[in-house]
Formats: sequence, structure tokens, C-alpha cells
Amino acid sequence: MSSFINYLNPSFSLEVRLGKVFFDEGPIEQKLRQEIEIFLNLLKVRDNATYEHSIRVGLLATSIGRFMHLNPRPLLFAGLLHDIGKAQTNPATLKKTEGWTEADSKEVEGHVMDGYRLIRGSFDFSAEIILWHHRFQPRCYPAEMPKLLHNYSEGTKVMIALFGRLLSLADQFDALHRVNDRFTAEKVSVGEWVKNCMLEHNPDMKVLIEELYKAKIFTNEVFD
Repeated sequence: MSSFINYLNPSFSLEVRLGKVFFDEGPIEQKLRQEIEIFLNLLKVRDNATYEHSIRVGLLATSIGRFMHLNPRPLLFAGLLHDIGKAQTNPATLKKTEGWTEADSKEVEGHVMDGYRLIRGSFDFSAEIILWHHRFQPRCYPAEMPKLLHNYSEGTKVMIALFGRLLSLADQFDALHRVNDRFTAEKVSVGEWVKNCMLEHNPDMKVLIEELYKAKIFTNEVFD
């Protein structure tokens, strides 16, 4: 049994899907695209499952941005790079699907600040956004947010937090399809179980989540 229950049609590879998104978003500078691909390749070498997760989250976050009539590019970049800090996490920890310990949790929690430090200077706005993607959960982290990298307007600060909230939804939806000792294959393969988890864990976003399912951005469909 695969450790991931796929909700995307496997007829199209993740790389093909990502290439289409890059094309659809207009002329993304070649230098930026190459930098993103270099970061993604760091993840691919470290842990292929995390690499694939990052692409799927980037695709989902982009679709959410389009649905909400927001600029999807910040969500594309932040989605692709949100877990780049895991390039510095022990691969054995990343691959672990059972026997999870408090020490494992502490180690993985470091990936947010590691990722922030890796991409700031190249992708400052994305670095600000990824800081938020684990801030909307009972055990939120990082506990202390670093000082903003630039003197943003109040409106921009609001957008950073909003993009972070939407990124967290995309990240959580994809993560709920990973099979482990908490999320069994029997549960994960039932799309309605995933939807119920999304609604339960995000009471402030219930209306949006329902709308994303109606728009087929989130889906109950699964593929073998």
C-alpha cells in the first residue's frame, strides 16, 4: 500500500502540472523559476515525498488564490517553498510513518524557520508567508515570529497573514492524504473523512472549505 493516497489524476505528472501553472501565470522570469527549481531539487534529493507534497501544495494554493480572485503568484511561490526547510531535516524523520515521538515533532517544527532563513534574500515575500503555515493549529509554531523583513504597509501585512492562512489549508488538505499511524489507509481513502477533518480543524474557514469542494479544488476523489 502506498504511503500516500493520491487525489490527483496520475495521467499528468506533477512536473507537467507545475509547468502548465508556470505558463498560465504569465512570463515568470527564468531566473526566478530556476531558483525555485533548485530549491525543489534540494527537497527531491532529501525526500521525494516532501518534494511531491510541495508541488501539490503549490498547485492547490494557486487554485485557491485564483478562486478567491487574489494574485495567485505569491501562493504559488510560497506553496512550492513552504517546506524547503525540510531539506535540513533528518531524512529518516521525514520518512517516518509510525512511532512518532515528541523529539520527532520538535525536530520537524524547526523546518519553518529553516525554510525562512533559506529563502529570505531571494524570495522575501514568500519567506514572510511560509512563517504562517503552521500558525493556525492547536500546536502552532514558530512560537515567536521574526521581525518583518521590510517596512510593509498595513494592507500588505494583512495580505501576508491571509496568504499564510490559505497556504495552511492547502498544506493540511494534502497532508491528510498521507498514510501513517494516525491517518490509516482506510480513513484517508474515504474522501469524506478528509473533508470532515478539514471542517473540524478549521472552524473559521468552513464556508470557504465548502466552496472549495463545490469548485472541485478540494475533492473527495482518490486514485489507486
